Amino acid sequence: MSICLVKYLKDEDFIKKFGQKLKQIREGKGISQEQLSLLTEVSQSQIARTELGQVNTSISHASTYAKFLKVNPMELFDFTDLKEKVKK
Repeated sequence: MSICLVKYLKDEDFIKKFGQKLKQIREGKGISQEQLSLLTEVSQSQIARTELGQVNTSISHASTYAKFLKVNPMELFDFTDLKEKVKK
């Protein structure tokens, strides 16, 4: 029997940028957190925490957000146009 230890990595800057991008796209489409919650069946509080960079959201949630925001999932990961630098 062998034991494999995996170090949990959490990139705070990336998580905050993802949240900013999600919010930017959502607001750009005129969709409220509540509306996105109803469309995706993800709680509004989870969406809020994601946008604030407080939670490390899943790939499944990212895919779901992209689907209902009608964007390519890669757009959620393109941080080049973010207006302000993320503060740690």
